[in-house]
Amino acid sequence: MIAKISATENLGGALGYNFKKVEKGEANILLAAELYQDKDGRYTMEDVLADMEALIPKNCRTKKTVFHCSLNPHPDEKLSDETLMQIAKEYMETLGYGKQPYIVFKHNDIAREHIHIVSLRVDCRGQKINDRFEKRRSKQITDALERKYSLIPSSKVTDREMKEVSKIDTTKGNIKEQVAEMLLSVLKHYEFCSLGELNAILSIYNLAVEEVKTEFRGKKYNGLVYVPTDDKGGKVSTPINASDIGRGVGYTAVQNRMQKSKQSIKALISAAREKVLHVMRTSPQTEEALQQRLEEQGLRMVVRKNENGRIYGITFIDDKEGIALNGSRLGKGYAANVFNGYFSNPANNPFLDETLYGNPSVCLEQSATVQPLQSNAEEGDNLIDELIEDMADGSFLSTSNDDWKEAAWQRKLRKLSKVNIRRRKR
Repeated sequence: MIAKISATENLGGALGYNFKKVEKGEANILLAAELYQDKDGRYTMEDVLADMEALIPKNCRTKKTVFHCSLNPHPDEKLSDETLMQIAKEYMETLGYGKQPYIVFKHNDIAREHIHIVSLRVDCRGQKINDRFEKRRSKQITDALERKYSLIPSSKVTDREMKEVSKIDTTKGNIKEQVAEMLLSVLKHYEFCSLGELNAILSIYNLAVEEVKTEFRGKKYNGLVYVPTDDKGGKVSTPINASDIGRGVGYTAVQNRMQKSKQSIKALISAAREKVLHVMRTSPQTEEALQQRLEEQGLRMVVRKNENGRIYGITFIDDKEGIALNGSRLGKGYAANVFNGYFSNPANNPFLDETLYGNPSVCLEQSATVQPLQSNAEEGDNLIDELIEDMADGSFLSTSNDDWKEAAWQRKLRKLSKVNIRRRKR
């Protein structure tokens, strides 16, 4: 079990986050201690907020008076509400918050059920609850609870599994903090090789990234801005400069991450390609059917269309492996225009053509070794296909004076030169 503790001065924000999930049916209240309960036995946001605020003395010198914690059992654990309640009680008592007012929420908005606890860091006299070595003591408590209740040890849980990421909600305020927390989690978990692939990931969380180019005193600078969006991808808030969030999400950091990702994803491309090929051989007639069958295989699909409804970009995301792959990265036969053509005429399924795709197991095994030796014309087509897709989905942004055909040709020459160099070394 992993505990995530935070201190804040925004009591309304901490309670609002949890009560909003209750309203949506994504959470329920397990336990409330020392808090007002209405005549129907319910706890409302207004009552709990007023009750807690009344317990904070006006002359309190502590700024961050709110204790907010999430307790996260292993994803494979299936604990009863009674067990979770008892764990929450023992955790709060042992940590020193047993006599404080607190409320416990059970979240079920993701597959891994977990609980959130909101309490106060000061008592009725305004004295701060002892928080020395709080995280160290918290770890000792969760370890003891794991042993007592025979839980799966937290040592078997990775950071990727445990990090909870929520969509950006501009109505909650603190937009920059929301964006920063979400970005740091996404950049830690996912591998991607273009801004288009990163955008496909971020779209799930109502965020988009854009590249900006400026010039100052004759020197050109590249940067990134992050834009909160709605569920349809429309901008709903002012863009936030990466520099206002931190260096870890800036242009250089993201570029370095993309370069490193190119090496780490190589071993995972074949498995993703095989899943897509397997599903496409079942001839799903609609995008919705393809989406559903891919999810059964552990892949999410993000499709981008122009105003005419034409598919210009398609990205496959494996959340477990933490990778995002544009269709063209799987191979020429998986580019966006192939899927656009198929859905325009489902009767003509190119994935059933044995001459193009062959036996799935043989074809996929050979593709990784044969691809560098394909003809120059075909390799050039692949480069141009990938460039067109990246340009359309925003991962390749150029100035008005750039010639994208020339850029594609230069990329082709550089790649071919590397192949020739490797051949000479052999």
